[in-house]
Amino acid sequence: MRKAIVIIFLGLILVLTSCKSRNSISLSIALEKIKHIESASYNSTNYFCYSGDTIPIDEKNFEYFKEYTLLSDTFVGASYVKFELKDTTKMIFAYDGNIKTRINWKDYSLQTDDFSKNPWPYRTVLAPFFAKSKALIEYALNTDDSLRIDSIVYETAVAYKISFINERIELVGRLPIHITELGSNEGVISEYVLWINRETKLPFKFQRTLPDNTMVEEISNIRTNHLNSEGLIISNYIPSDMPQQLKNRKYSTEDLINTVAYNYNLRDLKGQYHNLEEVSSKVYMINLTSIFCGACKMSEPYLKGLNKKYNKKDFSFISLYDEKEKKGLLKYANDKELNYDVLLVDKQIQEAYKLNMLPTFLILDKDKIIKKIIYGFGKGKTDIEIEKAIEELL
Repeated sequence: MRKAIVIIFLGLILVLTSCKSRNSISLSIALEKIKHIESASYNSTNYFCYSGDTIPIDEKNFEYFKEYTLLSDTFVGASYVKFELKDTTKMIFAYDGNIKTRINWKDYSLQTDDFSKNPWPYRTVLAPFFAKSKALIEYALNTDDSLRIDSIVYETAVAYKISFINERIELVGRLPIHITELGSNEGVISEYVLWINRETKLPFKFQRTLPDNTMVEEISNIRTNHLNSEGLIISNYIPSDMPQQLKNRKYSTEDLINTVAYNYNLRDLKGQYHNLEEVSSKVYMINLTSIFCGACKMSEPYLKGLNKKYNKKDFSFISLYDEKEKKGLLKYANDKELNYDVLLVDKQIQEAYKLNMLPTFLILDKDKIIKKIIYGFGKGKTDIEIEKAIEELL
């Protein structure tokens, strides 16, 4: 009997190994098809939802892309320009391998970033569809990470599910980033699903699921290798009279420093209202954050410790999440064992605090005057800056 069980077990291992090998061969074929794409245009529908759900958190984005393969670019692997699908004459974002440009048609202004002040070892640019599909397949076929590749066959497509075991992996541009700052990844599965057309052998749908959220993008009206061979020239899409908004102005603190903080009146996760006038601590911090922000998540272990370090009469703080995140926030707060207060913020409050970057930390004195604003979070840097500001006001 024991011998029979061993034989059955070994048989299962053989089947699983065989399936992984067969799926790897199929993905290799898709990879070769993608490598023959020098340029492509397509319509994109993309959105975020909570893990285990299919309902978009916010409105779906309907966009039109022009994508150009850029082998010399080690960060993204492609240049691209995108437009809102309802008006494909107006560019909203472009990346050419050197700079990224965003246009605000409402304000009739543009903003550029040449990455010269980028603090990260990668560029914070979302890769276009074929570039990220290529990056995913290449990584899955060559990594030493523990993974499993499964497939589901449909009438016109095959869905390949690539599961990275005990890893939290995010593709940033074309680079796989192993996230370790959020604690142990034991039991964590980073799941990617790539739908590939059985006839063309090209992918048309991409899904990424991490423990907290899922991102989905599906493309249609695909045309390949028909765009101008010169590649992307961003200036061709920018009106000659459009002024440039200086990037640094976006994060300027001059308008808020030494002013009385806006008196919010916001609900907590139980529906109870709270306002700034209730606060009695000598120093108070307002943390604008999100469950979809990587840097925000990295700050959570520190914030839990910070809440224990100071007497509440001396220091307290609140974390403000977008009210659109309410659906998953209660479970998120419980799963993460957040030991601090959480409120739901609306657009009016975000504008009052000039929210332009997440996370943002506003540090107030006993009179509710904003004395310090800190953007982003870096372990060993931001935490020191926050505590220094607190100590100076106590």
